[in-house]
Amino acid sequence: MESLVKAVLLSLLLDPAFLLTQQDEGGPGTAAQNFSCLIYDADFMNCTWAKGPSAPDDVQYFLYLKDAESLSGSCRKNLNGRECPRYAEDSGTHVGCHFQNLSGLAFHTCFLVNGTSQQTGIQFFDTTLSIHKIERYSPPHNITVHCNTSRCLIQWETPRTRRQASNLYFQFQLDIRTQDNMQPGGNQLVDVSGTFGNRYSFLNPPPTAKYVVRIRVADTRLLQWSEWSQPVAFGSEEREASPIPVYTLVIVGTVICSLILGFVLKRFLQSYSVCTPIPGIKDTLNENHQTDNQIVWETMVLDAGKGNDEEVLTVQEVTESTATP
Repeated sequence: MESLVKAVLLSLLLDPAFLLTQQDEGGPGTAAQNFSCLIYDADFMNCTWAKGPSAPDDVQYFLYLKDAESLSGSCRKNLNGRECPRYAEDSGTHVGCHFQNLSGLAFHTCFLVNGTSQQTGIQFFDTTLSIHKIERYSPPHNITVHCNTSRCLIQWETPRTRRQASNLYFQFQLDIRTQDNMQPGGNQLVDVSGTFGNRYSFLNPPPTAKYVVRIRVADTRLLQWSEWSQPVAFGSEEREASPIPVYTLVIVGTVICSLILGFVLKRFLQSYSVCTPIPGIKDTLNENHQTDNQIVWETMVLDAGKGNDEEVLTVQEVTESTATP
């Protein structure tokens, strides 16, 4: 029987509801205070709290969390949740917790901080938080700026968040200033809705000015701004080159190449004409060939003698003398 009583007492001492009942009866001002949690970089969370003003020196706090949607009552009745894996301490007392793995973290999560002490009972602290209300976005990344003679187009990418959200819930803010005016304040910020496609057109910048842009983002439902992104410089040195100088260079280069080729060709032709031998005078008297328009006289005489003899008639005119009467 005695062993049974001991077992019952032990089970009561270890029962979370019993512990919380005792803690609920703890001294006022012993519970943790100034509790807050912050999710950052989509995968990490820090929770912090302060020691109760009336808590004894040997107080020790413990953090538990659980899906609030699965609870039938308050957090105090559901201590058997997920305990903090890594505490932050101040003089040996737990005053914070760091989570490196948020898998399974519900949209509505119950946070419970209870405490123990050898001197007195410690009151508990519990609260339910929505994930989107405690998440602080990372700054926009992959910021690019492309400029021409009339405008500069600024583009960026939305940071990764714990839960996928519509572009409607993103609000961006751009800080554009000249490089010689990098002091904070005194510059009008540009608000851009997430529905505009993560871009902003900066019109008609002066041709000699150089600018710097940085961007931050927030949830439109809370307007808890992220840190500013790293500044990105743009302006006169980043402008797209006008095609006119390129065309001019192409035309001038073509003309110069044509002149050079013409000069080289002319020199080549001149060199060829100088090196070619001049043909000699044709000696038609000594050349051993026959021509159609020349006849050797001796040959013609000999050939004429070979023919039949011809009779030559001589006609003599006889003149009669006139008779004297």
